[in-house]
This record gives sequence, C-alpha cells and structure tokens, in this order.
Amino acid sequence: MTMVHNIERMTSLLQDSITNASSVTSTPLESQARSILASSVLAIPTTPPSIYYPRAYNSSEVDGVIDSTTVLLAARTLSKLGRSDLSWEFLRTLFRAQSSNGFLPKIVYLNHTNDKHEFEGASWSEFVGVYPGPKLFDKGASSEEDSVIHPLFDSGTKLWSSNTIMATPHHATSILEIFFLSNQTLEDVNNLSIFYTKLQKWHDYLHQQVIPNCGDANDTLFPCILLRHPMETEIDMISPIWKSALVNVTKNVKEKKFHSRISIPKAVKDSFDYPGDDLYNSYLYLLQCLNEENNNTTSHNSTNYTNHDTFYSRCPFGMLDVGFSAALSQSDKSLEKIIQILVDKNQMTRPKFDQMTSAEARTNRSMDMLNALWDEERRSFFNRLVTFTENDQGWYSSNMTLPLEASIAYNFFSLANPMLNSPLVAKISTQLLQRSGKFSFNCGDYPLWSVGGCPKESPPIIPVVNYRVSNGLVQNGEVGLGNYISNGLLDLICGLPNSDESNLMNCSNNLHFASAFNATSRLPLGNNMLESTLTAAIVLDILIPDKEFTYESEPPISSSSVIFLIAAELVVAFAVGVVCLVLSLNLMQRVNADEEGDEFVQLVNEQQHLYEETENDEDAAHATGLGTWSLELISSLSPMKWWEKRHAQ
Repeated sequence: MTMVHNIERMTSLLQDSITNASSVTSTPLESQARSILASSVLAIPTTPPSIYYPRAYNSSEVDGVIDSTTVLLAARTLSKLGRSDLSWEFLRTLFRAQSSNGFLPKIVYLNHTNDKHEFEGASWSEFVGVYPGPKLFDKGASSEEDSVIHPLFDSGTKLWSSNTIMATPHHATSILEIFFLSNQTLEDVNNLSIFYTKLQKWHDYLHQQVIPNCGDANDTLFPCILLRHPMETEIDMISPIWKSALVNVTKNVKEKKFHSRISIPKAVKDSFDYPGDDLYNSYLYLLQCLNEENNNTTSHNSTNYTNHDTFYSRCPFGMLDVGFSAALSQSDKSLEKIIQILVDKNQMTRPKFDQMTSAEARTNRSMDMLNALWDEERRSFFNRLVTFTENDQGWYSSNMTLPLEASIAYNFFSLANPMLNSPLVAKISTQLLQRSGKFSFNCGDYPLWSVGGCPKESPPIIPVVNYRVSNGLVQNGEVGLGNYISNGLLDLICGLPNSDESNLMNCSNNLHFASAFNATSRLPLGNNMLESTLTAAIVLDILIPDKEFTYESEPPISSSSVIFLIAAELVVAFAVGVVCLVLSLNLMQRVNADEEGDEFVQLVNEQQHLYEETENDEDAAHATGLGTWSLELISSLSPMKWWEKRHAQ
C-alpha cells in the first residue's frame, strides 16, 4: 500500500508541474490543454521502477491502453514543457513491448494486481473502451498467461500488445525531436544512445521483413511497402478508401458467411469513425485470418512471402500506404541524424561503420519508394492496392498493385519528409487551395476536410490529420499555408471564426478536445464526454513554438591525449611481455629440475649396494660420518658424472 501511495503522490506532483508551468498570460485553450495532458499521466507500481504512460482519453475505461500515436506526440509536447524526463519514461513504456526481432506494436496493454488483489489497467477482453482489446490479438494460446509477452519485474504485472498489428514508424523522428527539445543533458544523451539500439532493431525489422520486396523502388507495379490490415494505417475507418480497398475481404466474408461471435460494445459503435456492422465485420475477419496464420510467432510477416516475381499471402489484403511510407522515409532520415549526433557526442556505444553506411542507403531507398507512389496525371500521391488471385490451396498471389484514386487528406502525409522537388510541392499545395473538383480541399470555413471534392455530407475534420499536414507544409517551405491549417484547427476548437483577426484569448469556456469535428456544424463527433489526450498534446505543440533543432558536438580527443594513450598501451604491452618471458623461463627451469631429479633417483637405485649398512659397521659410521659411503659412490654423485651421462644419452 505504501508503494501505491508513493506512486499516487509522485503522479500528482508530475501533473502539477505540467499544469503550473502555464504562463499567467496563457489562453484558456492552452490552460485546458495542459490540464488534460497532466491528468492523463498514469503509473503502474511495478517493483521497481514504476511504469508511466499517458491515458488516451479522460476515462478509466481505457486505463492500461497505450496507443503509440498518443504516446509519441504526448512525449514530444512534454519535452517542450521541460519534462523530457517524463517523455523518456513514456518511451520506455512503449518499447517494453518490442519483440526480439524488433517488431513494435501499435497498441500496448498493461495491467497490475497488487498484494490485496486490487486490479487496475486493461483487462483480458475483446474491447477496452473504444479500443480493440488484447483478446482480439490472441494467437491461439490456451490461456491469458500464455499470451503475455513477458512479465514486467513482478508477477503481478502483465503486458500484451496488438502483436499482429504494427505501429506506424514515427518513433525515430519523435525520439530525435524529443532530444532536440530537451535540455540535452548527459542523461538526455544517454537516453538517445539507449533508444538508438532499439530503433536500429526496429528499422532492421522494417527493411528486412516488411519491405524486403523493394529491390526496384521505381517499380510501382510490384508489392513493396506492404500493410496487411487497415489498423496499421492512420486512416480513419469511415474513409471512402476502405470500400474499394477491402473488396476482396468483403467478398470472402459473404462467400464464407462469416459472422463474428464478438459482441461489439456501445463505446466502439459511438466512435466517430465506426464504419457500420458490415465493414467492421470485414475488419474482424481479416484480423482473425492474421491471428490464425500467425499463431506461433510475433514476426508479423509469417503469412506472406516472396518467390522471385510473385508475392504470396494467406490473407486477402495488402496495401501500400502513403502515410506509412512517408513516416518510414522521415524516420530513416531521423535515424541517420541520431547516428551523427552519437558520433559527434563521442558516445561509447557509437554506431558501427556498417550501420552508418546502411542508414544512408535506407534513407535513399525509402524516399524513392515514397516518390514511386506519385501519380503525375492526377498530381497526387495515392495508396496502391495489391491485386490478389486465390489458388486451389487457399493462397493468394500477386505480382502487381493498382492505385486507389481516393481523394483523401491522408495523401498529403507525403509531405512529412522535406522534398527536393519544389514543383512537386507546388502541385500538392494547389489541391489544398482549390474549391472545386474531385481533388479540391478548400471546402467550408475550416480546414482540413478529411475527404476532398467538397461532398454534400460533411466529412470529419481530424486534428491529427491537420497537425501532420500542417507540419509537412512548413517543412517544405509552405509556411503560410501550413500555419493557416494549424490556426484554423485552433479556431475550430475554440469556437472562433477562422480568420486572422481571431484572438485565442476569447476562446469559449465550453472547449472540447475531441478526436474529430463535424466540418459544417463544428460540433465534436463521437462520445461528447471523452476528451482526447492526443488532441490536447497537438494543441500545445501548435501553441508552443519549437526551439532551434541544434546540438553541440563534444570536442574531439586532443593529439596529446592520443599520444599518452598510445604510450600507456605500449607500457602495458611491454609489461605483459616481460611477465610472460619470466614465467616461461621459470617453467623451463622447473622442467629441467624434474628431469634431473628423475636421474638422481635412478642413480641411487643403481648404487644401492654401495651404501647398505651392516651391524658391524654401525660404530664406524658414527665415528667417521661417512659410513659405507665409498669413494666410488661419491664419485658417481658428482655433477660432472650427471653431465657426461646426459650427453651420452
């Protein structure tokens, strides 16, 4: 009970430090965002240390659910607020679920039972609040204990994950930016070094197992960056792209008359992006397919393989995603920068030369793969769907992909990595300014509609989409357009008109940090009672400007120090050599002594009759001290005799 009390007290202090850091001149928007982020910080009291993580919503129903997107953006924001120590703790929690092959899941589940059998965290169930639960990712284990990835410090804490659904690879970029936004203390540098090793394993996995088929990055007809489930993207489930992307899955569901035995709870159906029972049934069917074929491994790719020019899969879905490709391209570049920082900081665990060379090659490779998704005719990046054909054995095969020409805002995620092609950026930006046409996105009073073409039924405005597109535009030099999108999001949440004259100090008192908003009515979508930690972190990240992303290199080792070290090494080497020589000579002397001792015993035995005493000679022996020691015996014991005998042999 003392440990629980201490954890609650420490968590309260952490929350206070986040909330009280707010300036007296801060807006109501910033103050409430700080309050939501602070109250999201939870801890599980393991033995030791404690595990810290941000709760995704202000609801105890999602306790123990660790969403990778929320963790990474909350950690970035906390580093801005001067709490990089807590940022590193969040990351440690997220990486506890990393598999031995480097795989990182999208969702992590934690629970803890104390000595009094009091339970907290995520339960072993199909759903946890609005999230899919750990039981949906059961790989056929006989009990929940068998499904635990590994115990955390004590038997009372369990960890599960979405072991068949991998995370979008923003990790390296987030960790690099957290380091830049921190005070860059020695502890921050050490943490960067620790996470570099984990990131290296993650990127090894991505390049060697997720995208091993990308030998020719310019060949867009062949499956390359392959996602196997819609949950592996950041695209909302009600996006129009899924109707065509899941056509094979929906066909199988109907032909096999698949009906999930799982009862979908009201919390899930109340989510803003619940697609309806039929399409959600397709999601569950595909997830069950992946689980059944993946029941002996967490390697994520055991249900597919490549044989020369053909891609094979057990499950009828595969897609090349713009957002995933852009995130990987950006993270490859970030990992290359982390390597350079560790080298410049003279870290003992500095990357190896082959890792440095590999990082550069991977950066170029992933950028080429992203560019291969560009459609010049439509002037847009598009996802590509793997076109499968089923054989008699139940395997699906393919050697080509087709573009999914959906007008969705997620296509602009391609801007995540700065592009060298300025005309390409201009073509992309044009769509954001158009008010008519299939690929127009300047619709309504507030940006950015998640679906283009300005449809009559208003699509949602999703804060994380606005955030990523805005940042991408700024990185590619379109600062004005990027700020227009981010400021429009703040005005939308504040309930203010979307104009340059809006003043965030005039924010409505009835603020709501929802996961999505109706583009026309501006009302929050989904459960109105839920406040999103992700949205709060995004608001703070927009309001608080980044500091310059720089670092100071450690001075190189001086030439005099190098000479001293070389001299010291030579002295040590000479001393070792002398010791070895002395030991060798001593050993040779002992060997010779042993051989001479053997000859002496033999000689004594041969001369036994010369010094045998008799009773009559005992008095003479005491008198002379020589006894029966004859001249012949003394002569035979002469060293010269031994020398002559040895040479004769």
